Amino acid sequence: MNKRSLRKAYSDVSLEIKRNFREKDEQEQEEEQKVKQVKCDCCGIEEECTMKYIEEVKELYSGKWLCGLCAEVVTERCRKHPPEALGMQEALDWHKGICEAFNSTTRVNPKLDFTQSMRKIAKRSSQNRSPNLSTGSKISRSISCDPRLKG
Repeated sequence: MNKRSLRKAYSDVSLEIKRNFREKDEQEQEEEQKVKQVKCDCCGIEEECTMKYIEEVKELYSGKWLCGLCAEVVTERCRKHPPEALGMQEALDWHKGICEAFNSTTRVNPKLDFTQSMRKIAKRSSQNRSPNLSTGSKISRSISCDPRLKG
């Protein structure tokens, strides 16, 4: 075999390798750009996201995918409480509990949730009143408005 045919064979192989790498990169980019419907592990809302974004979010939140709003709440909860006191899993569990309570009342029956909220407000309001005001009015009549009544 002469040098020229050897160079040609080497050139053909290197071009084939480059083409294979380029095709593989294009396929990976297409895969990353594909949009997938994904459901939030806390609130259950579904969003369309790229596979790359889904993987990034799962890495941040212990393998769970969170929508933007839930991610902000969990991140804020972790920020307010030191990591040694409250870990990521505890923050996720705490927020998931809130979402489940919301989904089981407000989403199912908004009127019932409104009624429960008003009941809580009334209860807090009555607890915050001073005991002197709840026993009776401080205002009393000293003289009757009607001259026939003497008080």
